[in-house]
Amino acid sequence: MGIEAEALSSKTSQLPNIAFETPKKVIGTNTVDSMKSGLIYQNAALVDGMIDRIEEEYGESCVLTATGRFASIIAPLCRHKIILDTDMMLKGLIEVYYKNQSV
Repeated sequence: MGIEAEALSSKTSQLPNIAFETPKKVIGTNTVDSMKSGLIYQNAALVDGMIDRIEEEYGESCVLTATGRFASIIAPLCRHKIILDTDMMLKGLIEVYYKNQSV
């Protein structure tokens, strides 16, 4: 999402840099709100679409966890239930560390 936003502002002559904030409406009424809506809601729709395809392939619902820089913005907008764990990477690294201590 960060690269998308950077490309919009740096590769065009008149589009501004934008903050990653969820707009009040999906349909923007100005350039900045339209850019925010496009970036944020398209990524939520992308995640929902991938989840639909994965669950269809597995034939059952999956337990989903979101982590990463933009997870706290995108996960609440998804139509699927997603557990938000912004510290998942650190928890995994700590677990690897402790497992290697007993070796």
